[in-house]
Amino acid sequence: MTVEPVSRGGTCPLCGTGTDEVPRCPSCGWSLAGVDGRPGPYSRAALWWTGAGFLAVYLITLAIVALTH
Repeated sequence: MTVEPVSRGGTCPLCGTGTDEVPRCPSCGWSLAGVDGRPGPYSRAALWWTGAGFLAVYLITLAIVALTH
């Protein structure tokens, strides 16, 4: 899945500086991911895989603790 860059201007929600197609505010450095139609910092698939990885590590740790006591 490819994400097309969105060419929309807007303002920084933190300091109010006008922004163009930049990923961070040129004035204060605030990340503008997900602001004014820009793509978010994480994809839904990446969040699901991260959650599944944490769950797998938790279950393996739980199994090791259960088997050693």
